[in-house]
This record gives sequence, structure tokens and C-alpha cells, in this order.
Amino acid sequence: MGRKTSMVLMGLALACMVCAAETNTFKWGGDVRLRTVYFDHTPYTIGTDSRGGANSFQRYRTRLWGEYHATENLFFRGRLVNEFRTFQNDTHVSTGEVWDPLDEVVFDNLFVDYRLDNLAFRIGRQDLIYGTGKLILDGTPKDGSRTIYINAAKASYTGIEDTTIDLLAIYTPSEDELAINRQNRDINGKTGGYYDGNESGGGVYAKNKAIANLPFEAYYLVKTEEEEWARPAVGGTPGAGIAHDGKVRHTIGTRLMPKLSESLDANLEIAFQTGNSISAYMVDSQLNWHLPALGEQKGKLALGWYHLSGDDPGTNTDESWNPLWARWPQYSELYIYAYDTDGAGRWSNLSMPHLDLTIAPCKAYKADLLLGYMFAPEADAGGGGHNRGWLFTWWNRFTLKEQLFTKADKLGAHILLELMEAGNYYADDQQGDLAIFSRAELNYSF
Repeated sequence: MGRKTSMVLMGLALACMVCAAETNTFKWGGDVRLRTVYFDHTPYTIGTDSRGGANSFQRYRTRLWGEYHATENLFFRGRLVNEFRTFQNDTHVSTGEVWDPLDEVVFDNLFVDYRLDNLAFRIGRQDLIYGTGKLILDGTPKDGSRTIYINAAKASYTGIEDTTIDLLAIYTPSEDELAINRQNRDINGKTGGYYDGNESGGGVYAKNKAIANLPFEAYYLVKTEEEEWARPAVGGTPGAGIAHDGKVRHTIGTRLMPKLSESLDANLEIAFQTGNSISAYMVDSQLNWHLPALGEQKGKLALGWYHLSGDDPGTNTDESWNPLWARWPQYSELYIYAYDTDGAGRWSNLSMPHLDLTIAPCKAYKADLLLGYMFAPEADAGGGGHNRGWLFTWWNRFTLKEQLFTKADKLGAHILLELMEAGNYYADDQQGDLAIFSRAELNYSF
């Protein structure tokens, strides 16, 4: 999707919102999110700590959205986002990562949606999330969770009973040319420095619920453009200089969601990637035991295994899993920083059995805990071993108040703590270090 097309869509959306102010088909709302973050000792594969060691900063995000429903089958949506940050250390400033209160204002939603019988079309800037987000969730990983949009055209067909088939065409440039007060900030880069890499691709994604106890999904995705990037060699560190090339990469996979009983269900997703000298795979599985004693339907005990292939340096084939449009924290807000030297959020070469527990004693509180053991199929880091380390995550989510000022508003919060002990995958002086990530958030939506 080119700049001219995006500008036309923006104009249409804004014009429709203005015109709709006098009708009953205009909806609007927004949210405010305040976060404070601290992390330290997250290990890099090159023998140093992520982002220079201890980091402490705050994020302030505001969003305002509007929808104009022109007819029953046609609507337009736009959403404006601003986020600025404050820091307690000099690392971000020295690398040029400066965010002030007058930072960019970004359109993270800007699309038109049209439905006709069994067909639906959505064209423009939109949020796309499929499955558990292991392949499509975040098209702008470089700006963190400020935005997750993807510039896309999506056509959905529902003419087959219990089935939805989506056709996708994706193009996200390295910079947001629609940003107001634009900071020339790349949004899908691989490292802390500037990265001039556009991303494009698409595919077909099918969902089927014909069998009540075995709904499933199947997909074929292709990434046709992803700029080549090479990790620089650092002092002869094993694995340094590995390049992620810009080859066309094909991904085929399926996701099964069996309902085994009243209290047992599962998720199993298997995917393979092929292309010119490419052979990689992913397995994401989890068995859930829902326990009313832990909080009605929300309480559960789960056993899972997440496995991503790594590149074998002894072959001419690239066996490294590529997460496509899913370079987001996935299972860990802490450990995503460890992937900076592999291409910022590029989850790969990881196998993690994990035990999960969800407790929801009341409507106002929910806790999610995870204990996982992470190891690397390929020992390509400074320590020469396979043990990445133990990971512990503890989410505490709170609903503080609903209908505070209006019938639809909500005040919430969360506190997150993560710990990780580095294993022999990392350099000798990193092994045994305890990495920590903590975050507190207050959010209000209306």
C-alpha cells in the first residue's frame, strides 16, 4: 500500500467522521495508559547485558478513536495515538531514543470495512491477530506496544458453513509517512540503530468450527520482503556474523483446539517454513485443566511446550525459525530483550516446557503465573551450552472500577514481575545472574 493510497484513506476516514457528527451512527472513545518499567541483567548472546544493564523508564500513551457507520454494511474507523517516555538512565538518550511530550501523533487504525452477503473487505491500517499470535500480531515491533498495526487488505469469505477464509495482502514500510510531527523513526527495525527495511507478504488463513469438539485453523503465509540484516561479529563470539537474509519465506501450518471434556481443552499449533535453502519449524502446545475452585471458568492449570528451531551452522540451510509478523513479547516481557542481538524480537532457537496457573478469585483480580525451562536447540552463544535458563512470570491484573463516569468506561491496572536465571548458553560471567523485569500500569478506557 503506497503513500498516496494511505493519504486517500486518511482523508476519507476523517471526512466521514466530521460528517457523521450530526447522526446517530458515529461512535467514539479512547484510553489512557500509564506505565513504569524497570529491568536489569537480561543477557545478550554476545556476553553483555541487554540495553546496557539497569533500565528505568515510564511510558504515557493516549488514544482516541472514531467510527462512522455509513450503512449497515459500511463503516470507517480511525484511531490517533501519542506516546512519550521519561527515563532515569542515559542509555536511551545516548542511542538517540528520545521521546518528549510533543512526540509523534500516529494513525494506528485507518481503514474502511465493507460487507456484502458472504464477503467482507477491510482495507487500510488495521490490527491483525490470528491464533495465539505466534505468526501474525504486531506489524510495528520497534515501537513496543505503542502500536501493533499492519497496513493490509483483507478479504473474508463465510459462504461455507462454519468456515471463515481470509485472504491477506500486507505492506508495512520502515517509517510511518502519515505520522504528525514525524520523528523519522523506523518501526519494524531489527536493532537499536536505524533500519531501512520494508516488510510485505500475505497469504490465506482458514478457520473451521464444523466439529464442535475440534475446531481448527489452517494457513499458508508468505513473506516476500524483509531486508537483509547481519549481526556484527564481536570478538569472535560463537554465532556472531549470522545473517538473516531477505529471501522469500513460505509458512504452512495448522492449529487444533480440541475440547476433551467439560474441564479439559488444548491448543496445538504446528508450522513449517520453506524457501530457497530454508527449513524451519514451530510447535506451540498447551493442555488446559479448568478448575472452578481457582475462579469459576477463568481458573486453570496448564502444561505447555513451545519449540522453535534454530540454525545449524554446520549446514548450508537456514533452519532458524522466523516469527514473521509476531515479534512481540509472546511468553515473556523480560526475555524479548535477550533477542536484541538476534534481530529485536526475532523469537527463534528456543524450546520451553512450561507450567501455567491462572487464579481468579473475584471479578476484580486475576493472576497468571508461568514457570518455564528454556533451552536452545543450537548452542550458538558465548557459553557453548544449551541451557538458556529458568523463567518465571507473574501477572496481577486488577479491575479497579467500572462505570466511573459513564456506562462504558473502565479503570484497571496490572503489576507484572518476571525473573530469569541465565544458564550455560551464555558466557561464563553471565551464568547464574538473575535477570529481573517489573512493570506497573494504570489504564482507563472510555
